[in-house]
Amino acid sequence: MPWLTSRQEDVLRLLAAGHTNAQIARQLGISEGTVGTHLENIHERLGVSSRTAAVTRAFPDRAA
Repeated sequence: MPWLTSRQEDVLRLLAAGHTNAQIARQLGISEGTVGTHLENIHERLGVSSRTAAVTRAFPDRAA
């Protein structure tokens, strides 16, 4: 995913695995607010408006 930073990729992979913002924050050692900021930036970069759409756009092979 060259259009995302490595930290955004980390957040997106954990999101795709079904983790909540709180779980992602704990695992990455960042605040929930920072997770939210990363998600906003991910949505903007991928041109989507939801968590599900972000995962689908980044990992089309996982879409059912």
